[in-house]
Amino acid sequence: MTWLLDVAGDLAADCVERLTWQCRIAGNTQPGAGASSSGGLTGNTNETPGDPLPTSSTKLVGQAFEQNTNLIWSWLMDDEVSTIGIYGMGGVGKTTMMKHIHNKLLERPGISHCVYWVTVSQDFSIGRLQNHIAKCLGLDLSNEHDDLCRAVKLLKQLRKKQKWILILDDLWNTFELHEVGIPEPVDLKCCKLIMTSRSKRVCQWVDRRREIEVKPLLKSEAWNLFREKLGHDITLSPEVERIAMDIARECAGLPLGIITMAGSLRRVDDLHEWRNTLKKLKESKCRDMKDKVYCALFPEDHEIVRKELIDYLIDEGVIERMESRQEAVDEGHRY
Repeated sequence: MTWLLDVAGDLAADCVERLTWQCRIAGNTQPGAGASSSGGLTGNTNETPGDPLPTSSTKLVGQAFEQNTNLIWSWLMDDEVSTIGIYGMGGVGKTTMMKHIHNKLLERPGISHCVYWVTVSQDFSIGRLQNHIAKCLGLDLSNEHDDLCRAVKLLKQLRKKQKWILILDDLWNTFELHEVGIPEPVDLKCCKLIMTSRSKRVCQWVDRRREIEVKPLLKSEAWNLFREKLGHDITLSPEVERIAMDIARECAGLPLGIITMAGSLRRVDDLHEWRNTLKKLKESKCRDMKDKVYCALFPEDHEIVRKELIDYLIDEGVIERMESRQEAVDEGHRY
């Protein structure tokens, strides 16, 4: 249970943290998404290659990363695979991996003329998704307020294009493709849909798909990443190194958590501060990762009963002991 219960105090923030929908298109002020071949594109001859998406300078680690990347790349080359689903817990590296694949696709325009990236928030709606896909396509839907009519225009525009890849990052729920205006990739040659989600179920709702789970780092891989982010030029005493290894282990193999914790400790040389950081982490009171890492005791899409969660918070000491059980329960409801 340990620090994973830290989510309880931040449930509200977790629901809205993904507060922007980003779509990176060719020629737009934001980096990223439309790549075109030198031979031109039917109905879209003005498209130019976009800039690569920004990625961390930290070298990606984990034996599974290269294997997963190679497998996804093989599916992109397979005409029999029209949809790819990538799932795994928050902070495990799904988006980072897809950014690298996206950038690699921009270097190989012969594979796909257009690569569109849309980040989908938890606060999903058909209208928002339509707007952001339309922005990728350079299509103006501002004067069209009916979702069905907007879907018709998106469908028509996407059917005009050849060899496109649409990446929907961080999906939380399923939806019908035709309601948005996304043609079934299976109906279009050389067009593909890629989805990332925390939920396996979300990645399984379309036909002719392949899915892959991105798993946490192994213990040794987690320590290597922690040490790299901390800085190999920094010398640790044996006692501090033991604490550092414990901190890396408490991050549960999540690259984002490891990078965040190591970065916060890069300039720390006081043994007491290292020890206190580990103590806070174990006591679920460390806030360094609260805005970036999402962890929970319950499976994805599991219905969480408020009373059950409050009992856990009290029993684990996240809610401190009060004069009466009722006071503690009331504090739980406030959380």
